[in-house]
Amino acid sequence: MPRIFLKIFVPGPFHDGLHYHFSTNVAAGVRVRVQLGTREIIGISGGKIESDAKIPETKPILEVLDDEPIITNEIFALAGFASDYYMAPLGDLLLSGLPNTLRKGKPLPKPKTNTGLAKPRGYQLTNEQNVAIECIDSSTGQFNCFLLQGVTGSGKTQVFSELIAHSIARKQKVLILVPEIGLTGQMADRIQAQLKGILSVSHSGLSDGDRSRAFVAAKDGLIDVLIGTRSALFTPIKQLGLILVDEEHDSAYKNQEGARYSARDLSIIRAKQANIPIVLSSATPSLETWQAAQQGRYRKLILKERPGAATSTKIELIDSRRDKPVGGLTQTARQAIIRALENGQQALVFLNRRGYAPVMMCADCGWTPVCKHCDAKPTLHRSPNLLWCHHCDNKSRPPLICPACSKSTLIAIGHGTERVAEALTQILPEFPIIRIDRDTTARRRSFKTLIEPVIEGKPCVLVGTQMLAKGHDFKHLSTVIVADGDQGLLGADFRSIEHFSQLLTQVTGRAGRHQNQGYVYIQTHRPDSHWFSLILANQYDTLAAALVKERIQFKWPPTTHIALITGRSGNPGSVFAALDQIKLTFKQLNSSLQILGPAPSPMEHRNRQYHGQLLLAGPRQLLQWALKETGPWAYRRQGKVVFQLDVDPWDLW
Repeated sequence: MPRIFLKIFVPGPFHDGLHYHFSTNVAAGVRVRVQLGTREIIGISGGKIESDAKIPETKPILEVLDDEPIITNEIFALAGFASDYYMAPLGDLLLSGLPNTLRKGKPLPKPKTNTGLAKPRGYQLTNEQNVAIECIDSSTGQFNCFLLQGVTGSGKTQVFSELIAHSIARKQKVLILVPEIGLTGQMADRIQAQLKGILSVSHSGLSDGDRSRAFVAAKDGLIDVLIGTRSALFTPIKQLGLILVDEEHDSAYKNQEGARYSARDLSIIRAKQANIPIVLSSATPSLETWQAAQQGRYRKLILKERPGAATSTKIELIDSRRDKPVGGLTQTARQAIIRALENGQQALVFLNRRGYAPVMMCADCGWTPVCKHCDAKPTLHRSPNLLWCHHCDNKSRPPLICPACSKSTLIAIGHGTERVAEALTQILPEFPIIRIDRDTTARRRSFKTLIEPVIEGKPCVLVGTQMLAKGHDFKHLSTVIVADGDQGLLGADFRSIEHFSQLLTQVTGRAGRHQNQGYVYIQTHRPDSHWFSLILANQYDTLAAALVKERIQFKWPPTTHIALITGRSGNPGSVFAALDQIKLTFKQLNSSLQILGPAPSPMEHRNRQYHGQLLLAGPRQLLQWALKETGPWAYRRQGKVVFQLDVDPWDLW
């Protein structure tokens, strides 16, 4: 029986496909079952090996699972670019883009779609919106990257709806990326309401079956619009004509496990490879995107005003040094919440800290608990009653008496969403207090259930983390309280001010998006901060220009490019010895690359292991060359030290 040798991409530290054989050719993009060591795993065929070179002894392909490719040439090209740029195994990238059931080798299910409701447009487009739509439409059939920068509530989703309608009329498909699962439902509802076509949704919060059915529907060309989170980027879509990236600045687009790719950046590559336009949308674009637009590499489209009867939000700083918070809220903030409820409106208390209190302490001797696996202090939770480390997930029961002095004087220091919600329930027992954070939304569909009273317009108070900060359109929400306006001003990361200003702008944009006047109150101990004056001026371009000027001075992105090499082990000495060797390897290249470290990570002891890091900075091409000269990097080890490479890291953890 003749043997045909095939390249198969499998998960693991393999930068190229492994060689197997079969009796017939297996097309690239087809799933196969193969043996790797003692295990049977699912791999992706890379097609026949066209080579006269002698191939060593190979194992046979055990089973061919698909009649035709489920991974297209387009996705192969995208994953290939990502593998080369982020130095990640191609097999991992190809398989991570598949729904879980397909990764496990289950048969392709029947497709699942949703039909658009085709409701008449209930709004009048502004001149700015029409200009943006016409400009993007004029780029059909050619690559162009647009930045759609509009104040919160300026109608960016309305622009999306019009662009989708025009794409469908041209018989082209649209991919919409949103940063978080919680935003997919509302985006899908708003797009579906006006859509004259077929839609599917894809994200990890769906059941495995539903996600697989959405994948098949997109692959078979049965849908007009696919809405999903970052993994949806690797979904094959026939006749793709437009990519829309909502809240392009969001950190959730950066994958932090396995291959550390940026879905936003790769979406630009996918658009370029397909020769189609892409729109990056944000009220507060990342500095990388903002600078690219300033330099003319992206085309900037601005929406300065909220359409219809919506008015500008009034923002006020509350000096927490004078108006002391009680239960996490100042008297001014409590009065603002009560005023909103009495007017039949809704209020949002934003606090990006879940749990009851960040610290438990003995009031007598000052003892505080520490996590036995991390340098962090565990967060106190009341429901369930636990000391919970949010870094390693270690949980323990809080003591009733102080282990150091045996006194019963243990108190909670600081406020989390749970404690603020408890205080509001005592103050406002007649109104619903709805807490939205990772603890209350852990179960499937819990977010949608919790948010229903808000969508229905009932007077209530939302207490939540950044899950509520962006993308949501609550028609009756008039008042926003930022409980801790100082949280992002003093961060150690060079992007702290950028991220904080984006988050603050997004959360203040939830107020007064329709007929109600919007009010935002920011509690802070630093009301005279220079950054507050720029943020409150609602001139993001001015703020961005100031941040870029500071980055140029200290040679940080976007004025340069960086890569972060992290080493981890149970022994701190081993980590730094290994990183010193890595540093020496880079120095021997005799390049102008800047090498910082090795140094302890911001949290050195985390999840039972010690972490150190090496930071590389320089021009993109030089950085890529140096990493390739010293690579491969995927799954790299030195003794018991494991290395992780992060190209274009989002933060320095």
